[in-house]
Amino acid sequence: MHSNDTVNTRTSAPINYWFAIAWRLFTREFGRGELTIIGLSIVLAVSSVMALSSVTDRVDKAIMSKSAAFLAADRDLSSAHPMGDQFITKATELNLATDQHIYFSSMAFAGDQMNIAVIKAVSPTYPLRGQLFVTTDLSTNNKIEKHGPKTGEAWLTKRLFYALNLDPAALKNMSSTLKVDVGELTLQVTGVIDAEPDAPFEVFSSGTRIIMNIEDVPATKVIQPGSRISYVNLFAGDEADLSDFDVWIKDNLKENQRFRNVKEGASNITASLERAESFLMLAGVLGVLLAATAVAVATKLYSQRHLDSIAIVKTLGASLNQVKVIYLFQLVLIAVSSVAIGIIFGAIMQQGAVSAMAAYLPDELPSIGLKPVIMAMITGLVCAFMFSIPSLLKLFSVPPLRVLRRNLGDDIATSISARILMALTTILLVWIYSQNIQITLIIGVAGIILVVLILVFTRLMLYFSRKIGNSVGGSAVKIALASLKRRVKENAAQMIGFTLAIMLILILYSLENSIIQEWQEQLPEGTPNHFVINIAQHELDDVKQELSNQGLEPEQYYPIIRGRLTHINDEKLVQKKQEETGSKLRDGSETENNTQQAQAATESIPKSQNSGSGEQTENEESEQKQRNGIGRELNLTFSDEMAKNNVLLSGEWMPEGKGPQVSVEEGVAERMQIKLGDNLTFLIGAREVSAQVTSIREVDWNSFQPNFFMIFSHDVLSDFPATFITSFYLPTEKKLWLNDLLHDYPTLSVIDVEAMLNQIQQTIAQVAVAIRIVLIVVVFAATLVLLAQVQSSLDERRRETVIFRTLGAKGSLIQSAIIIEFLSLGAIAGIIAATVADFSLFLLQWRIFEMSWSLHWELCLIGPAIGAGFVATVGALSTRSLMKMSPNELIRHLS
Repeated sequence: MHSNDTVNTRTSAPINYWFAIAWRLFTREFGRGELTIIGLSIVLAVSSVMALSSVTDRVDKAIMSKSAAFLAADRDLSSAHPMGDQFITKATELNLATDQHIYFSSMAFAGDQMNIAVIKAVSPTYPLRGQLFVTTDLSTNNKIEKHGPKTGEAWLTKRLFYALNLDPAALKNMSSTLKVDVGELTLQVTGVIDAEPDAPFEVFSSGTRIIMNIEDVPATKVIQPGSRISYVNLFAGDEADLSDFDVWIKDNLKENQRFRNVKEGASNITASLERAESFLMLAGVLGVLLAATAVAVATKLYSQRHLDSIAIVKTLGASLNQVKVIYLFQLVLIAVSSVAIGIIFGAIMQQGAVSAMAAYLPDELPSIGLKPVIMAMITGLVCAFMFSIPSLLKLFSVPPLRVLRRNLGDDIATSISARILMALTTILLVWIYSQNIQITLIIGVAGIILVVLILVFTRLMLYFSRKIGNSVGGSAVKIALASLKRRVKENAAQMIGFTLAIMLILILYSLENSIIQEWQEQLPEGTPNHFVINIAQHELDDVKQELSNQGLEPEQYYPIIRGRLTHINDEKLVQKKQEETGSKLRDGSETENNTQQAQAATESIPKSQNSGSGEQTENEESEQKQRNGIGRELNLTFSDEMAKNNVLLSGEWMPEGKGPQVSVEEGVAERMQIKLGDNLTFLIGAREVSAQVTSIREVDWNSFQPNFFMIFSHDVLSDFPATFITSFYLPTEKKLWLNDLLHDYPTLSVIDVEAMLNQIQQTIAQVAVAIRIVLIVVVFAATLVLLAQVQSSLDERRRETVIFRTLGAKGSLIQSAIIIEFLSLGAIAGIIAATVADFSLFLLQWRIFEMSWSLHWELCLIGPAIGAGFVATVGALSTRSLMKMSPNELIRHLS
């Protein structure tokens, strides 16, 4: 032992001396594996955040880039009035590509034939995103990628081409006689539109459109004061420049202008994409929580193993501050090195994930930004310090007398403030990573329930282990039950880690199955990819026969009658219109798109508002007391059968003996305050019809089927003239048949949504792969938590094994006892995990993913099975080395 002078000299040594000691301890303990679990936990936390953040960010940007084709740009701005040059000027200053469109309706003439058409005037840069294909040979599938037409040229939709009785042979030969007149301008027809990136999903529109050059518009002399025009500006560029433009345009946007991004424009994939983003973000949160748990458990184990070392150092004269320097510097070293390694591994993991999804992603992906790296670094450092401090504070409190009394310091409890600090850190991590207060609250509530259940089950486990232990005969079972009873407190702590790991795996597993299954149910094999509309009554039987000849059997043919809701019972509705933004005309119709009707219903019910003068007439006051009407005519239909994608929420479907009946979509019923038994009056042309509400339906607006707000019984609308609509799946090899159909029935409109379906299916495939990769990462994190928990009890098990082996017990007996003990812990943890997981799934599916919920009975079997098998396997493998040692080797190892 050194003399007192030597000790005093060393205790008063400069700080560098203690840093040097800390470095030597770090290198020695790292080589011995003392810091392995802590390091791996931090590496896992950092790499998980790095990989998940970067994969989510890059895949999201890639999907958004592909989805931009639905707008033909990254952003679009529309209005029913000229918008001036300030938007184009600002976009050009921000290095954004721009394009300008004008939409208007006009009669199109070709010789003696004429037809109403929506004119789409574009510039030569159109489209900024996506691909525009034009064909000159309607007898083949050959198509040519194009940008906007040259001046003096026009491209027509197939339906308009046939409606004007134009000659396909003349188109193929590019005959100069193939012309169409728009206003006072004659245009050369140089192609038929095959695929248009921003073509509207216009189920109830005419489908007769012309694309022409915007410079030719003045020569048509069609646009006059009072004309219904839609002006559209398109913008595309880098995300940073677009973000700057988004900020600027908010302060410059007028009420009659509408600005959209990709998600708003690609409404058909928005719900799927946002749900996938929520899942990936949630998985990232759970992965971080698991890694943080592993850090806390591993640090506690590290502290337990260094109680004697601290006591010796203090006995030699080291002050508390010097002890803190030694061990906190070690923590800094392990944190910094682990964060660096974690970022490297995270980058490798995300590259592997991207490679696994390569078949579903664009050839060029955005590079990894700084955001994932910064988030990963912050997460790693927070996990390293905040979840280690409580255990280190306990370590620093060890008295020097422990050198003489080895039990001193074992019962030093973690302070209440340290526990509160860990809880607040957990909540903060969840909130920072998710940016969602609902997810934060759900995880917090689930955590509280989990801890309470574990404490209850621990007490029950102690009680039953005493009862059962006296009645069983097997030695291994007795040893296992005795161990459970002896380590009640330690087992409670272990159970928290076990249960948390199993619960998070069950949540992600169930969500993955639910999300992917729901997507697949929305788009099953054979989902309709074509709609036929404007089927006249006298052509219905012939069209049915034509489809039947091709082996096509549509589910149903729906009649369409236009009508306006005017009264609910005896209350007259106030009919008001919204301010137009030009979007309806741009979409090629005066009605909202079928796939967007749910949103349109909300938007088309205006709120009462003052005239702006501050004064109201008696009529205005009376109107404000009345309910507002929908503000437009609806597409009405009648049917004796309810569509398969509708769910009856209340009432009966067209019961007999009720007279005129109507079934109402739940969204409209809620917003218009319509109830069962109400009498609705509609104005159809000059006639009024009334019907009683006998059912409320839920409609799946994401399905590619005709959907309706109002469905009547047959006796209400059957005597009104109607056109019909249907949908069907048509294989790609039969698409040329559509040209013959349109040629024979030029009044029909065929809408091809195959490109839209392909985009949604590709999005689902991308996200499904990402979800499975994330699940693997979380399973690895859970395994690390289990390892850390088992390692925390390894020293005590080593001492017990020495005693049992010394008394003559065989290694197989001890191994069986350990497996039984871990099986019991795992099964109990699985039961608790399944219970809390099902409760968490209810909250997550209801509040976050907006999915229907049902009780997950399978978790009651999967949870205990996975828990018992997983925990027992990890426990057996971790303690296997003890069975291979002789008693003498075990004693030497303990020394």
